[in-house]
Amino acid sequence: MRIRRKMNILKVVNISTAKQIAFPIFIVLLIVQGVRFFNSGDACHRLLDGGFFVNDDIWQADGCMLHRYSVSEKQKCLQAQKVSFVGDSRMRELFYVFVDALSDETPQGKKHSDIYFKENDMNVDFLWYPEANLSTVALYDSWIKDPSLQPDIIIHSVATHTIKRTNGDSSALEEYKTNLTKLVPQMQKIVSQKVSNVYWVLQDPVYEEKLHESRQSITNAIVSQYNDVALSIFQGNNGFNKYPHVSVLKSTVDVAVQNIKSSIDGLHMDINTQTIDVHILNNLICNEVLKPVDGSCCQKPPPASIVQIIMFVFGCLSIVAAVISSILYNIESCGNDNVELGNKEGDSNVSPMGIFKEFTTACAKMFIILFYFYLCDRTDVFMKSNKHYTNARFFIPLLYVVFLGIFGIDQCKSSSFLNRDQTDEWKGWMQLVILIYHITGASSNLPIYMHIRLLVSMYLFMTGYGHFSYFWNKGDFSFYRVFGVMFRLNFLTVMLCLMMNRSYQFYYFVPLCSFWFLVLYVAMSMWPRAYVIPSKPSSKPDGVTELEELLQNGPSRRSPIVMMSFKLIVLTTIIIVVFLSQKTFEALFSWWPVIRLFELPPGSVREWWFRCHLDQFAMLHGALFCFAYLLLKRMSFLDDSKQGCLMSMKASLITVTISIGILMCYSYWTLQCTSKVDCNHIHTYASILPIASFILIRNIPGYLRSGYSSFFAWFGKISLELFVGQYHIWLAADTKGVLVLTSPSWPMLNLVITTFIFVCTAHEIGVLTNVFVKYLVGSPTDGTKVTCFRFIIISMALVFFAMISDISHDNNH
Repeated sequence: MRIRRKMNILKVVNISTAKQIAFPIFIVLLIVQGVRFFNSGDACHRLLDGGFFVNDDIWQADGCMLHRYSVSEKQKCLQAQKVSFVGDSRMRELFYVFVDALSDETPQGKKHSDIYFKENDMNVDFLWYPEANLSTVALYDSWIKDPSLQPDIIIHSVATHTIKRTNGDSSALEEYKTNLTKLVPQMQKIVSQKVSNVYWVLQDPVYEEKLHESRQSITNAIVSQYNDVALSIFQGNNGFNKYPHVSVLKSTVDVAVQNIKSSIDGLHMDINTQTIDVHILNNLICNEVLKPVDGSCCQKPPPASIVQIIMFVFGCLSIVAAVISSILYNIESCGNDNVELGNKEGDSNVSPMGIFKEFTTACAKMFIILFYFYLCDRTDVFMKSNKHYTNARFFIPLLYVVFLGIFGIDQCKSSSFLNRDQTDEWKGWMQLVILIYHITGASSNLPIYMHIRLLVSMYLFMTGYGHFSYFWNKGDFSFYRVFGVMFRLNFLTVMLCLMMNRSYQFYYFVPLCSFWFLVLYVAMSMWPRAYVIPSKPSSKPDGVTELEELLQNGPSRRSPIVMMSFKLIVLTTIIIVVFLSQKTFEALFSWWPVIRLFELPPGSVREWWFRCHLDQFAMLHGALFCFAYLLLKRMSFLDDSKQGCLMSMKASLITVTISIGILMCYSYWTLQCTSKVDCNHIHTYASILPIASFILIRNIPGYLRSGYSSFFAWFGKISLELFVGQYHIWLAADTKGVLVLTSPSWPMLNLVITTFIFVCTAHEIGVLTNVFVKYLVGSPTDGTKVTCFRFIIISMALVFFAMISDISHDNNH
């Protein structure tokens, strides 16, 4: 009864149902966010309109990412630009903080007068115009008459001086409205004459308890009335900008509201609050100039490249072809009940139309998924937010994941050493930890960073272990094997390179796995080849060990082991020699067309050197570990055929104890290490110790080796899709931020929805990849010529796109 109930539940609660739910959720979110974005009419509105504090001292804009500018970046942005702060004492204080962030020199000037700052090509000034009156109108008239005097950036705000002068009289508000109405057309004329930006800053609230007696008339109620007047003039009653070239800055008010008690005198805010205001201004002014990756506020998305346009055309054609093929297939099916889709190998009833339908449908689905990637990370339709690391943000979700994994314990199908269920589990929990690491921005924590570096090494270790085991046991060095592995590894990455206009090296993990797989394949496939020879029934005399028999039994049994040992020694030597010199290494990968695969940024392979050098021995460690395990097992030193211990009880206890000690020492070392460069250098050579220790702890006890977490294993089967997909549809801005599909004010809801859609998308990509493997790679029975032909066609297509991309890049420069 329980089994039947479980089966009924699984028919409803499964990944297929989840994907059917995820798609309409995405459509609804796309409509809601699309309408909200296009109604705003301003690429900067998310920064201008508001935000909230994170960790009490970090400001997060409402739906976009703020870049934290260095002094050199600010100076570069403001070169040959003139910035003018116009207004009263509040603007003067903001001017001082703005300049202090640029230079060590403090501009000098009288209290109620203009103040000027000029250094190198930077020109910033404060103009004392404390009220919106005819004098202010005259200032803008002078700029209109002489465009050479016009500032590039105008930051203007007044109100409190008028309130103080009139003692809060209501007639002054009408006068303020009249004068501001006269001033706005002048602002518009300036913008039309020159590419300038004008920002009207709303008035901050006051802290009435600290106000001086002479300022008691400046109440928050009156300040709000003045802000309402300004909003009604600049934006109208419907809330949309009547004057699109004059932007109203509301965010500073939100900053002041949450920090109002820190005000110095009730009227002027403290230095920390004003620093946040300057941080907002820097992003308003500089994001479109310098285009930082992690500064999406006020930065227009890049225009579509020629390659992206071609991808869009192919995608639309694939959707049309999928619809037509579905109609034709249904018509054909009505007259032939035996017609089936081409999803069963060797099925004689497979219809050509069924094959065409399956392939075009897969192409259409893949395009829709890629278009989702594009919408999330190459447009402003969906929002983005900065990462904000805290220990709680990292470790709490980590504990949740651990508990979920523990509750999913199941029995392995095999008790063998590093069996398939166990390796899937291994890849799964590592991938989930890496996802948590990336979304929380935990790279700023050095011990956590080093542990994540270890997880990447573990992936490469498994690359060496798994492929060495396959080649040694199967002796299959066919081109089909290489083509199949490379296609599965690179399919999603190559599609994203084309759709997202990113270099192949940007997705560094896939190039690493592909490169080290090819290195191992070349080493093992070169003649003379060495792989296992099926063993005959043993006839060794009593007392003669397996090792002695191997060494005494002639070349037929000894040569594969000796030859493989020699090959591994040679491979180790080559790797050591290649990585001795960075210049030599870079020279090896800097010739065309190889450099196109490893450059980041264009023309430089230093990033490739950094990634390779970090784990130069990880794949080799995996191959050596596998070779040693296979030999020890063959010599009966290890026994994984049963669920008992891998070795004798005493040897198992000693080995596990030492392994636990090594893992503890590694963690202690990461806590003590203070230099990332030194830590990475040591990690390159020492990573084998914690990796081997983990494997031994996990496999020596029979009860650990024969059990696994089905929860982690499920994610392990789509770990590649999760690793690559996170760049654009879970994270944002090429992993620098976090994707926001709902609202920044609901971080937990947003995390749940984005994760749900992300996981469903990754699983669907895995399913589609299998379809493309079937039709583009084929099967082993197709023959080498057919496989090579398919490889050549795919390679020519990629070369075509590369040439188009190069031509487009040259034209743009």
